[in-house]
Amino acid sequence: MMVNRRRTLPLALVASLAVALPAGAAQAKSTDPVAHSAGGDAPALTPSVVGVPLARADKAIGNAADAVEAGNGAQAIGPLRASRRYMIRAYRGAKFLIAQTPAAPPAEDASAARKFRRLARRAVRASRAGAASNHRRARARASQFAPPVLADTPTAVFSVFQGQYNVATTAVGMLPDVQGALLARVKTSLYTAIVLRNRLVKVIAAAAPPAPAEEGSVGNPSARAAQDEDATTFDMVMPGVTVLLDDEMQQMTATQQDTTVPAASSAVLANALAADQQIEAQVNLIWPPVVDD
Repeated sequence: MMVNRRRTLPLALVASLAVALPAGAAQAKSTDPVAHSAGGDAPALTPSVVGVPLARADKAIGNAADAVEAGNGAQAIGPLRASRRYMIRAYRGAKFLIAQTPAAPPAEDASAARKFRRLARRAVRASRAGAASNHRRARARASQFAPPVLADTPTAVFSVFQGQYNVATTAVGMLPDVQGALLARVKTSLYTAIVLRNRLVKVIAAAAPPAPAEEGSVGNPSARAAQDEDATTFDMVMPGVTVLLDDEMQQMTATQQDTTVPAASSAVLANALAADQQIEAQVNLIWPPVVDD
């Protein structure tokens, strides 16, 4: 069974992550969609404190999947350990960014939140397709001489959520083909992604809780200023996390229902599904879903 490789980086969030990679890796990432900062045309660079470990985690989990696919399970152990290590570093980097960033005023309406849900869905589609469009590559070439712009904190932190999604879904893709000690390592990578996601949701909720509805009303000058300046807030990006969760849980459910999957791997999926469901319920409680246009 071929392992489903998830090599996407966050859509409209971390386009220039490739600058942190060696030349060969950067070429491998050349099909990733281009990120643009809110209100600007220049590609947004993910802050290195999260961008570098995310790139390394993505490379490590991909190398592990390659080894499993080639039947060289022993060669997957090191990359699996590395993926966990880099996920933890990305999580710590996200915590650092959150702690260093003043709370932004709430957005006036849910339009920006709908935008991030659409971006998250597009990321899932890109992950399945495995290639970007010629239009996106043209946009990347057109923007290559623009001054560098760093992504804002909510956008950068959302990239960490997608990095966790990439590791988790790649780990799930390996589960049917591993057993014994290798199964334990794949399970550790999967569970680490889920545990760190849960912790990051709690960190964001504590540092930037959603404002009451009246504070984001039309009459609130701070909210209008946020709209005028195209400020990105966690209220905008967090509904997009559920899009990633839904796709991840769909993959788990399909794999679990596959009768060829060993019982031990199915048990891993049962626990992971329950954890993801709890995280999604928490996200929906704190940041209620928005209705698409």
